[in-house]
Order: sequence, then C-alpha cells, then structure tokens
Amino acid sequence: MDSVQRTVWDAWTTEEKQAHLQELSLPAGFSLLRMDRFARYGRQLETGVFAYQDSEFVFIPGDRVTLGWEGGTDRMDTRTRVDLEEGLETLGMTLADAPTLLRQQMSPVREVTIGSMLVERLTRSASWEEATPEELEEDEELQADLTKFLASTYKAYERHETHRFNRTGDGVRVELFWTSDDYPDWAEANLEEGFAILTEDEWEYIYGCGSRTLFPWGDSFDYTMKVRHLGELDRSGSDANEMNGDAGGDEGAADGTGMSGDSDRGHGRPGESERPYDLELPGAFGLHFHGDPYQWELTVSADGIVRVKGGDGGNALCGGMGVLFGYLPTATSYRDPYAEELDWSEQLGHMHYRRILRL
Repeated sequence: MDSVQRTVWDAWTTEEKQAHLQELSLPAGFSLLRMDRFARYGRQLETGVFAYQDSEFVFIPGDRVTLGWEGGTDRMDTRTRVDLEEGLETLGMTLADAPTLLRQQMSPVREVTIGSMLVERLTRSASWEEATPEELEEDEELQADLTKFLASTYKAYERHETHRFNRTGDGVRVELFWTSDDYPDWAEANLEEGFAILTEDEWEYIYGCGSRTLFPWGDSFDYTMKVRHLGELDRSGSDANEMNGDAGGDEGAADGTGMSGDSDRGHGRPGESERPYDLELPGAFGLHFHGDPYQWELTVSADGIVRVKGGDGGNALCGGMGVLFGYLPTATSYRDPYAEELDWSEQLGHMHYRRILRL
C-alpha cells in the first residue's frame, strides 16, 4: 500500500481514515485501539492509535517537508535575547556571534520526503531493563543497595552502569544495566523483525510536526514552562538562571560511604506545583519526548550512522549557561556538536529509542 501523505490524510473523514488503517498489513499482534485527535502549539492531527504488546503506536502520515534551521535572533523576544546574550558572555562572545553559533549546532536546511509510519508513543531505555525476581536474588551488591534505598527518603538511586532504583506509586522499580558493543550488536538483541529506528529526518519531522521555528512552539523560549531539573521557570523571576550552577541529572551514585541519590526526582523543586513537565507532554502527533537535556534519543541513518537527538548530556545546563542554552537541545534541529567524540558505550547509559514500522 502506498505511503499516505499528510495533505491527503487531513482531507479524509474520520471514517475514511479508520478504514485505511484497518486495511494496513501489519505484523501479528497489532490492533487498532481507537481514533484520536492530538493538538499542541497550534497544530493537530487526527489519527489512529494501535496497541502492540505493552506499547501504543501512532499512525503518522508522510509529508514533503523542510527540515533544519538557519535563522537568526530577529524573531526572538526580549527575554530570550537577554538570556542568549548572558550565555554568550560566558563564552567570551557577543549577541552578534549568536546566528553563527546557533547554526553550528543545528542540522542544515534540506527538503525531504517522509513516508507514513507507525511510531511508538513512548521511548524505551537502550540499556536499562527491569530486573527479574531471579536476578534480584542472585545479586548481593544489589540487595545491599536496595536495603539502604528502602530505608532512605530518596526517589531514585543509581550505581553507575550497574543497577538503579525508582520509587513508583506503591513500590520500587529495579533495573539492571545491559551493555552492547555497537549499534548492530544492540539492534540484533533489541529490534524484532520488521521494526526500525527513526532516521534524523524522521525524528525532526515527528518532533517539530512541521514547524519551521527554532523550537516546536516558536523562536523564543517559553519561560512559563515547568521543566525537569529547574522546575517552574517563572515562579520567581530569574531564579532559574541562578539555579543552573547546581542543576544535575536524575541519578545518584554510591560513593563508597553510604547512599546518595535524588530525593526530589519527578517533583521539581520544593514548593512547586505537581503539574507535569511541559516538555514531556505529547506533541501534535501524540508522541512523548523526554524534554531533558541529559537524555538522548537514538536515530540511525539509512547507511547505519548513529546520531543522538534531543540532548547534549546536560553539558550546557550543568555548565551554568542559562535556561536558553541549557534547553537548546530541545530545539527541533539541534545536533550535539560533541556527541561524535563519544563512542557507543559512552552514550548508552542515557540513550533511549522508539520503534517504528515504515509503511
């Protein structure tokens, strides 16, 4: 069946869309759950949501789109420009250097054709898997750490690339770290036949949903958001900038003397609202992204070149460069300029992926 382009898809009635989805030839185990409508940042998509084992997949129609970014600062609001200028000062640069610096961290402008596909709504860790009861019983070091964790007030804890704990509503999720040599080695163990990983073009398409701005919502940063690591950005003026110096990742680590970890993971800063983090809410295509500069999402080109998207390992945020630079990795076209210096194993701990079926 030919790929359905978005202009055609949007013109169909709900009944026509549903009929098309029911005719798709899909692997065993896929079933159409419902038709749904997603909307965000002024864009929307009515589409089908499929179930497959423990996951939901969304049908994304194809499109002929322009990707990449080569803009400047003209369309940024005053607050964003001030934030940008302050970050540039830490690099010994001025606002006049901003366009060149920003373009160096974005993918180039290009015209591409994206085919229709089913895309997993939530990402999965590329290296962490929930431990089985047998694995829990066999690991004495894990048991000792878990005992300390249960007696603590921490929400999360990680022993580097070994095991980690996260409190859930009524218990603790225990995960073990699994390493792999490279992408082919990892894919052989994790991708079932028929499934693929997004290319960079596909990732930018489903993340930006067709927008031609720096971020999916516009060229200025949205300081009304609640974001992971900094919390409510607007709750007290410029406090978010002042917090950058102590921003950190979500994981604690055993230091040899006792338990350390994160006692506020998933709850922002003390005194904040319990509303969700804005960057983790579903976009106009119904997909969830991490919105966390410390995390990466895996993309792989047609010729097997790995590129991570959506993060920089937290380098700018931890480096105290302000909100804009700290969350610049959440820009649609962002490319981590230092990621190519890291090998597969160095990226694996913070890497996530989502499965797709190209139709």
